[in-house]
Amino acid sequence: LLEDVYNFEDALLVGSLLITLLRNSDRVKIACLAQLVNVIAPIMTSQRGCWAQTTYWPFLHASQFGRGTALRPVIQSPVYDCADFSAVPCVDAVATLGEDGSLTIFAINRSMDADIVLDCDLRAFKEMRLIEHILLCHDDIKAVNTEENPHNVEPIVKKSVDITGGRFTIHLPFLSWNVLRFSPEKSTN
Repeated sequence: LLEDVYNFEDALLVGSLLITLLRNSDRVKIACLAQLVNVIAPIMTSQRGCWAQTTYWPFLHASQFGRGTALRPVIQSPVYDCADFSAVPCVDAVATLGEDGSLTIFAINRSMDADIVLDCDLRAFKEMRLIEHILLCHDDIKAVNTEENPHNVEPIVKKSVDITGGRFTIHLPFLSWNVLRFSPEKSTN
């Protein structure tokens, strides 16, 4: 009775909440996901197996790559108005700097219908190379993963972004969760 099915819209909400937690990690010292399997959880099981709900993916990415020092990026983004707020940025993001010098940017494009080009300036860091761009998006905001269709909403990994002089541009599809992972370039000396 307490097993909720989460859709792609829920995954974007979880991603937004995780960005907020990382952004406020100087005050939020611990945050837990109370249920992990079946009851209001990101993992579902049955007699025949298990599958990840849509909300599993942002949680997985934040737990794997949201480690180190949280950084607050300076963001200029288109805005929208909603019932309770005006001038809400379409792009919400946070970054983490790992102890190994790696950099991860978590970004959500909250626009309902417009893709956004994200221009990033990483010149303050050592030479970086993009390891991967993990993208979670779907044409149907109400799409779900089920036992019969467990791979309906899953991230894809892209690796084709050039960084020139510490700057790069990347395309964020509308209504998408994005994880950009960078590694310091190895010295050739």
